[in-house]
Amino acid sequence: MPKPPIQRRRGRHSAKPQGPSLPKDPMEVTIFGIGAKGDGLGKDDSGHGYYVPYAAEGDVLKVRITGKRENDYVGDISEIITPGEHRIEAPCPYYTKCGGCNLQHIDKEAYAHWKSHKVADSLKRSQISINLDKPVLVGPHCRRRASFAVMKKGKKILFGFNAKGSHRIEEIEHCLLLSDPLNALIDALRNLMPLIMKREGRGDIIVNYPGEAADIVLALPGPMELKAHQHLVTFAEKHNIGRLSWQQDGKGTPETIIQRCAVTTQFGDALIELPTNPFLQPSKEGEVALVEFALSALRNEKKILDLYAGCGSFTFALAKVGIVHAVESHAPALKALELSAGRAGLGGRITTEVRDLDRQPLMGKELSKFDAILFDPPRAGAREQARFLAESDVPVIIAISCNPATFGRDAVALIEGGYTLERVMPVDQFTWSDHVEVAAIFRKDPK
Repeated sequence: MPKPPIQRRRGRHSAKPQGPSLPKDPMEVTIFGIGAKGDGLGKDDSGHGYYVPYAAEGDVLKVRITGKRENDYVGDISEIITPGEHRIEAPCPYYTKCGGCNLQHIDKEAYAHWKSHKVADSLKRSQISINLDKPVLVGPHCRRRASFAVMKKGKKILFGFNAKGSHRIEEIEHCLLLSDPLNALIDALRNLMPLIMKREGRGDIIVNYPGEAADIVLALPGPMELKAHQHLVTFAEKHNIGRLSWQQDGKGTPETIIQRCAVTTQFGDALIELPTNPFLQPSKEGEVALVEFALSALRNEKKILDLYAGCGSFTFALAKVGIVHAVESHAPALKALELSAGRAGLGGRITTEVRDLDRQPLMGKELSKFDAILFDPPRAGAREQARFLAESDVPVIIAISCNPATFGRDAVALIEGGYTLERVMPVDQFTWSDHVEVAAIFRKDPK
């Protein structure tokens, strides 16, 4: 019997298979648009396609090719031969280094057009055609939440934001997106790190500044050492920190270390005492725009269902119109909503239910008793819940989404179920990034 062929393993130092070779010299590329992720879309004289970060429509560029995306090249700008008419000087000194923004280099007119186009293009892919409302542009200095990256190696600690497409940390002194109170904490947090971060590794500092005091989660390597506690007490008192929590290795539920005062925000006329690391709209201005849009959809509806209610961003405003049933999977958020409703004298107008809507969506008779429904799911959308909403006869459905792609999918389900898409409004709370939110109104005529 012939022996089987010997299977040889490649040694540690064997040459790896080579990918397709890339042009070494910079190529001249004309940018004809901006793609869904904010990269410039270009072509060279031969018609070959390019993805070019930080390019503006109309630019003629020299592009150094760094890779391929399917059949097109990916490259970096090595020279701007002719700038497009909408190219401007980016206002941030960290632009292209920090990974937070990728659209500071185009003017406000082109920027607003692109945000609307992204929503329209996503709907078009779902075969939905509708004239969009004028986009709401929140603008800089409004963000009330930030997640800072921190890394300790030896005695050196880096603190800032992650660089674009990299684990490298870009150290910053300020951020044009953040509110003034949040910006004021950057140096203070940087100076705090050597006092409390004793283990090497990476971590995150999540800061919410929703009202009068800040909420901070320190997601750092290892347990908090005893000596760090006094430093944290001093820090909290000096910088108006309402609550400090420690999340060992960024896993599990954060443990509250210091609670100086309640961390609160205002929803309508109600003051909400928030849980640790709460979900909030990124800005108060964006929250107000979305709430006003939702209220504009309502006429004489008296029984309203608020799905994915969180701490009540929409609940308290809806309760001025009718009786609201708020459903949310995160029990601490819903408990905060329930307690705040009681303190505000709205206990008879707001009821609550802890429920995972992805695994246990409301359906059938549960939905039929409501006159209006609002749903505000996470980025993954509400695939299962939207299916049952589509089968209902609830007269009006208000959809809020932070992802135009999953919104398009959920909208198709509602339209196929007999709903008419009445309005769509883009809301830009993620200034200078390729993200955009969507607010929409659907109606179904009674049978």
